[in-house]
Formats: sequence, structure tokens, C-alpha cells
Amino acid sequence: MQPPVISMEINTARESQLFDGQHFHMFIHNKVESVSGLHQHDYYEFTVVLTGRYYQEINGKRVLLERGSFVFIPLGSYHQSFYDFGATRILNVGISKAFFEQHYLPLFPACFIASQVYQIKNEFLTYIESVTASLNFRQGEFSEFLEMVTFYIVNRLRHHKESESGGDIPVWLKNTVEQMHGKSMFGDKALVNMVELSGKSQEYLTRATQRHYSKTPMQIINEIRIDFAKKQLEITNYSVTDIAFESGYSSASMFIKNFKKLTSFTPQHYRKQLYSIK
Repeated sequence: MQPPVISMEINTARESQLFDGQHFHMFIHNKVESVSGLHQHDYYEFTVVLTGRYYQEINGKRVLLERGSFVFIPLGSYHQSFYDFGATRILNVGISKAFFEQHYLPLFPACFIASQVYQIKNEFLTYIESVTASLNFRQGEFSEFLEMVTFYIVNRLRHHKESESGGDIPVWLKNTVEQMHGKSMFGDKALVNMVELSGKSQEYLTRATQRHYSKTPMQIINEIRIDFAKKQLEITNYSVTDIAFESGYSSASMFIKNFKKLTSFTPQHYRKQLYSIK
């Protein structure tokens, strides 16, 4: 007796319904749940995480995306999102089939897996954040910006193997960084906590993070702290001083210095710009 065939209904998001004749369909938003469920497109799409982290399931494989991570979804790949970690701020860009295939397809890698997670370089991520937090972005003056970001994304796909020379990240290191996102971990004595979680010496941990992430442990900790702080600025009305201490900093001045270094904004300016584009 043959087992019953289980049908999986997959909705299709169509370019004709979303793009209004434009080359791009774009939104940037704090998301806490998926409203589309399992779906596919008849256009190309990529999603960049600006704040927070979430799971994306692509063609049956679930992957974790964090700040600076992105996935590229070609036509026909079915996918859905899971926001298990709370509000996540994302930049989502759809590109029309005709425009993508005319301008970007020649650069697209011959072998491509949709469930691969890629990373944007910090400098370019800062540029994206500065544009998306500006008034010009609200006024619609971003067509050139979207073309530039799409070119960057496709170029990262094309050169992924060449640029990711560090090899696969060891499980122990992935688990260590994963657990450091816990608020009790990135607060007081964060570096001590990270060393203890790793089960390695501080020197060994530093060599591993520099090899696989091109960052020191403290750089990773500061990125986790600032990512947490950005979310607090986005979804609460807590004072900058309160957020500084909540994020693990012993002083507001040190928090502001690190925040500006990683985002190019002061916390107050970042919050003000966010309110101005809502």
C-alpha cells in the first residue's frame, strides 16, 4: 500500500501585484512575525538583517540570520520566516525578473544554493544603515541606492568562495557566539563569560575569532551589545543612559562612543532618524 501523498500549498507572490511597474519592490520594517507563510516569487529577492536575528527556512532548510547577514532568493525557491528572537529590523528588496536578468544575471554564480547565508562587510553595512535612516530615503530618492546595493549583493554571491577563506566555523565557536547573545552573557564580565563558554584559553579563542570572523572577541561582544541597543532604541522609549547600562556598558559615554563607531550615528540621532521615517 502506497503512503498518502501530502500536498504542500505554496503561495506565489507576483511581480505584477507588487511592483507597480517599477524595477524594485522594497520595504524596511521591524518584523515580529511572518504574514506571508510559506511562499515563492516570480521575481528575485534578497533580505538583509539590520537589527536582531531570525530564522529563514528556504527549500526545506532552516538557517539563522543575524545583523549583517543576508540571503538571496531566486525565482521559485519556497521560503518562510520565523521570528523566534523578537523584533527584527530587515531590509527586503525584490527585483523584477526582466531588470535582474538584463543587468545582474551575467554576474550571477553558475552554482548557487538559496539556503546559503552570506555576510555584508561592516563598512558597506554602515553605508546601508546611514541611507535607510535618512530623510532622503523616506522621500523616495533611493533608486540608485537600490541598484548599488543589489550589485554589491550579487558580487558577494559571485566571490563568496574566494572571500570566505577561513573555512567552516567550528561548532564550539558557533555555539559560543550564539550563547553570547543572551543578556546575562554580554553584560558585566562579558569577555570572561565568552572565554568560559568556549572552553578554550583567551588566546586560543582570539585566534579562532580572528580567523573565522576577522574580529576579536571584544569586537564580537560590542557588535552584540550595539545590536541589542539598536533594538531598544527602536522599540522602547528608554533613555540613552538606561540603554547603555542594559547593553552591558559601565558608562553612557563609552556606549555612545561604541555606538557611533559601529553605526556612524549617536544613539539620539539614530532614534530621531527612525522616528522621522515612520
